[in-house]
Order: sequence, then C-alpha cells, then structure tokens
Amino acid sequence: MNIAELGYLLVGAPDVEDWRRFAEKILGTMAIDGEQGALYLKIDPRAFRIAVLPGHDNGLLASGWLVNSPVDFTDARNELVEAGVAVTDGDADGARLRQVQDYFSFRDPEGHLHEIAWGPISDFQPFVSPLGVTAFVTEGLGLGHVVLTATKDFRGEADFWLNHGFRLSDILNVPTPAGNAQVHFFHCRNPRQHSLALGELPIPGGCIHVMLEVASLDDVGRCLDRVEKHGVKITATLGRHINDNMTSFYMLTPGGFSLEYGTGGKKMNWEENVVFETTRGSDWGHKFMA
Repeated sequence: MNIAELGYLLVGAPDVEDWRRFAEKILGTMAIDGEQGALYLKIDPRAFRIAVLPGHDNGLLASGWLVNSPVDFTDARNELVEAGVAVTDGDADGARLRQVQDYFSFRDPEGHLHEIAWGPISDFQPFVSPLGVTAFVTEGLGLGHVVLTATKDFRGEADFWLNHGFRLSDILNVPTPAGNAQVHFFHCRNPRQHSLALGELPIPGGCIHVMLEVASLDDVGRCLDRVEKHGVKITATLGRHINDNMTSFYMLTPGGFSLEYGTGGKKMNWEENVVFETTRGSDWGHKFMA
C-alpha cells in the first residue's frame, strides 16, 4: 500500500464536551461542531484531524491513513483482500463524517481498527488557535503519529505493517518491571520519522499515545503551563527523544490515552536512513509517571 500519511483519528466519547474543553483550553486547537454530532478538532487547513464521536466509550476508535489517489485506494483494498484481510467498505454517510471521497476499514492482527481513505474535503479555512498556538506541523507530514499496543504477537503485528505500507525507522528496547519490551517505529511516504509505532506494552484500550507537533518550544512550554493551571494529569515529563529529536511532554486526554505535545521533529531523508536500536528513548527527561 502506498500510504501517504496519518490523515485523521476517530476518538470515541460518551459526549464531546470534555474534549471541547480539552481542545480549546489545553491543546489550543479549534473545536468545530461537525457531521452527525461529531466534534472536529482542527489544527490546519483540513476540515479536521481528530473527530470525537459521541455515544461511544472513551478511547481511540480508528486510525485513518490517507493515500494520494483513487488508484492507490483501489490498489490498497485489493492488496489487503488478496492477503486475506477482511475489509468493510465505507458508505456515503461515513464519507461525509470523515470529509473524504471514500474509505474502507479493516483490523490488523492485534485487533486495532484502521481506515484507508483518499481525497480529503475541506474549504481550507486557515487554522486560528483560540490560545495563540503558532501552528501545528502537518504539511507534507500528516497529523502526527499514533502508537499502538502489540502484546498478542508482536512479530506478526510488525510484519503485517512491513508488508502493507510501512518501513522500519528504528527500534527501542526498553526495560520494564516485566522484562524488556520492544517498540518498533515505522514511516510511510513522507519525511516524518515515524507515523506509526507498535509497543509490547499492555496499555488498556490499545492506544499508548498519539502525537501532535507544534511549531515552537514556546508553544510547548505554554501548553505545559495550561496543563498545570487546569490540573490535567502529566503522564511523562518534558524531554527530548533520541530517534526523532522531538522535545515534548505527555498528558492524559479525556479519551484515557496519552497525547504527546512536542516540537522540533526530525524530517528524514529515507535514502540515507540507517535503522538503529536504542535501549533508552530519550536524551534527557521524559520521566514516565505511574
């Protein structure tokens, strides 16, 4: 599959108001009432990058991966079907909700729900942060990244994605109380160091974290101040990652998973990349909280 980027995330919630407050008072994203009662979190000229869907339990529902054209879309569907993966075709109401031309969904071997879509629809109104965030970094890179659990069959889950749209960026082998855990980082057809990662970490709900990148360190620091002011739980302190150079911290979202809020991510030249393994994730900081 020729996956171009992580295009969007679908998040479930009993209702959207906790996410509205989180978006407008903490993250600095726009929060717009969307199709079918959804709340759209807008961070760039696209209609949205995160859609919060009411009437669900809290948590990540699906990761939406964009391809560049209807030809790539058909090729991706055919590839998965030929590999024996069950796909569910989208419908017109679902396409309107997602603001795309078409989409289909499938589950990976771990059971995580994913969607392939093409042709995002937007009026391309500019992003204007309610909190003065300079910008979210998405152009040519996609939304950010998503990190998912892989505890049933890590090797099988990693091989699935290596066979379907991704290449390995680097490996983290980190000690835990239960022994060493692997985290593999994967990239698709853009320069972001990773758009997907898989971890041998038993996190409830299956989503370890999602990441949004902002344009400056001041944007990160001001968000950290807002987190403290509003009593949002920090799940990892400020630090800088070894693999993608991201300076960031992590906070708990209303969805029950963590969100990494960072800046300075490395843009890769994949022809020159050397895959490496490290036994620590950060040059400094990133103390993960219980």
